[in-house]
Amino acid sequence: MRLGKLTWALLAFAALGGAARARAKVIEDQRGSLKTLTTIGSALDSSDQHPVHILYVHGIDQVGAGDSSLLRESICTQLKLCAVDDWKNAGVEFADKGEFAPGLPPPALQYLGTPVWNSPEEWSAAAPFVVHWVVHLRGHRAPLIVDEINWWPIVMALKCRRVMVPEAYLAGPDRYLLQVCSEQSAQNPGGLGRFYPWVAPDQAQKLEKIHPHAVLVNRNLKSSLVDWGLADVLLATGPMGGILRDGVRQLMAKSAAFDANHAESAGNGAGQYDWRTQLTHDNALDQEFVGVTHSLGSYLYFNTLALENFGLAPAEQSPDDAARITKEENAVRYIFERTSLVYFFANQLQMLEITNLENAPPASTYQSRGLAAPPIPTNPAANFRSLVGKWKQMQTNFQATLHPGDQVAQKRVQVVAFSDPSDVISFRVPRIGDVDVVNLYVKNAARWFGLLESPGAAHRYYARNKSVLRVMFGDTHHPGAEK
Repeated sequence: MRLGKLTWALLAFAALGGAARARAKVIEDQRGSLKTLTTIGSALDSSDQHPVHILYVHGIDQVGAGDSSLLRESICTQLKLCAVDDWKNAGVEFADKGEFAPGLPPPALQYLGTPVWNSPEEWSAAAPFVVHWVVHLRGHRAPLIVDEINWWPIVMALKCRRVMVPEAYLAGPDRYLLQVCSEQSAQNPGGLGRFYPWVAPDQAQKLEKIHPHAVLVNRNLKSSLVDWGLADVLLATGPMGGILRDGVRQLMAKSAAFDANHAESAGNGAGQYDWRTQLTHDNALDQEFVGVTHSLGSYLYFNTLALENFGLAPAEQSPDDAARITKEENAVRYIFERTSLVYFFANQLQMLEITNLENAPPASTYQSRGLAAPPIPTNPAANFRSLVGKWKQMQTNFQATLHPGDQVAQKRVQVVAFSDPSDVISFRVPRIGDVDVVNLYVKNAARWFGLLESPGAAHRYYARNKSVLRVMFGDTHHPGAEK
């Protein structure tokens, strides 16, 4: 969450003198237990030294790439397991199949009768991408890869043109976001993303000069939290959800094929790992995946398990599209079979699932009460519970192959949900079907007089919280680690 510097200065001044520092402490929910948790550190200590991937999916309010940088840097600075410069950028890959294939016209989505994207060039600029980062942590011999999945380009056209422009006339201009919306740049070598002028630069300059009508704090809260943040939620749970799912799924398939060992020896591991052969010979844990998602990212992460339903019906698909979709679904299966651990930073599942209600009870339930049964949905969306259940079944079947007869090993799935109780857009995560959730409560920033904690820090700084990192990585006192 991004708020103006002046807004934060005013809030800090109002509470000056009453700050209580953030404590390195994790509070267990009544159903959570730190003693039962496995860690990323234990995955890195495997005897065969197989690569461990963190699939990092950012949440709402994203501006450009690099959201995983806080996690990567904190592993080095908070846990002392590396130097920040040890992280190597091993390449950027864009979604480039299906509707994202180069040169294709944009999807025929409209907003109030106006196309969302006006040309193949605009649609190309909306393609999501993944940045691969590789490091060897002190005390661990297996490589750690962070696959940073960036879906934010898909929503930029709508947010810039249909939200930020009219907002400039109402509440007042947000100069920073208007500059972001009017910037154009090539893909940054550091993986920071490319930008496209969704708003013409001269139009943005005119909008920036509009005198604001709303008061400062309210205006900044609205532009950052509602305009730029909650708009992502509405887009992800609406008709654009299929496009987001397809884009994220393509990037996950590219992460499955990324070869960390080849990247270190040859400089680029893109497309090098033969995961399809491993999928048909699933008797070894060749790679391991850990989901780390922030807010809306958890919804998008598991949504990749939903069956493809965007675009043409299966009977109308070309052989190439059918083969692509099958490949992507196999890649997702490969990843989730090898994923036993998922971490949620800030959690909005309780609110998001309100948009995705499950099928109603049988008609007899209504008849007994003298009511008419509602019609059965013709194409109900897969709800989060069913998707998490699908993951558990994949992981259980895979572990049964690896460890036949070992019931404990076959029940490894683990979801850990971190929430700062002062994070205004984080909610407790309930048990999801047959998958229990360990809810842990943390404090991400200083609190003032028990009245205020920076909303931005409370929502964003999970990855900087040392107590969170210790839960994720376990014992960090390996030989060679800095004390």
